[in-house]
Amino acid sequence: MARPPGGFADLDGTALDMSPRPSERLTLTVLAILLCLDCLARPGGWGPSALTLASMLLAQALLTGAPGKGALGVLRDFAPVVAVLGTFLLLQPLVAAVNPLRFDALLAQADARWLGDLALRWRGAFGRPSAFTDLVYLAYASFYFLPLTVAILARVRLDAARFEPMAFTLLLGFYLSFLGYFLCPAEGPRIPQVLEATQLGGGPLAAGVRAFLHHAERTTLDAFPSGHTQLSLLAVVLAARPFPRLVPLLALWALAIIFAAVYISAHYVVDVLAGAVLVPLTWLLAPHASRLMGRLPDS
Repeated sequence: MARPPGGFADLDGTALDMSPRPSERLTLTVLAILLCLDCLARPGGWGPSALTLASMLLAQALLTGAPGKGALGVLRDFAPVVAVLGTFLLLQPLVAAVNPLRFDALLAQADARWLGDLALRWRGAFGRPSAFTDLVYLAYASFYFLPLTVAILARVRLDAARFEPMAFTLLLGFYLSFLGYFLCPAEGPRIPQVLEATQLGGGPLAAGVRAFLHHAERTTLDAFPSGHTQLSLLAVVLAARPFPRLVPLLALWALAIIFAAVYISAHYVVDVLAGAVLVPLTWLLAPHASRLMGRLPDS
């Protein structure tokens, strides 16, 4: 099916108008809700964060009318990626202001009661050799590249009518994980920074990734559910039909990321289980949410 000159093709091959796509409406809705929450809760530093959210909201709104072809079309297709990353970086003070409860003790208790010493054995796997730990840290840091790789493949190799549902489902997955942070704020079994080198081990690569994460992952109340688990598995599921030959490689990549999430003490095991449960939930909700977003009146 050829991509129409003005934008996306519908499932029957007809051209869609330049109204916002469901994935764009979803992102606009999430940004608007977070902006309202930020202005109402007014956490520390809320002014700059509100300005950033408003800027992302405006940029996303302006791009919804861009042509579907060329560089501007690519920018439009992947603008929500910037919204996801930018939103994640701004969540910490907002989550803390909206929900003062902390669930770490409950999650740690669930790990111990339901799973025995699995978490301890997972974190001590293979005796934590330095070279292996370096590789695990690299796998953890590669998390965002897995769903992005699937999205890029879909953008390049599929027609627009198949790209949009995949993009919408991935975005819905991210936003559902963000909702989980508000409902169940938890930092995970993180090791104090001064003890990371001795307790977590690894070589220069692990140390470099840890230093990067301290600067890049400003939101630390993000343990439950494990977005690393949810989005990695969701990306594999979405790739299964259009790219079956790549599924074994993508699945190994996803398993490495999931293993890393517990191994480096970023998540409890129950966080991983919750992230896995969210995969079919996201898959089932996506078509209904997409239709709902598609019925919203144009602004």
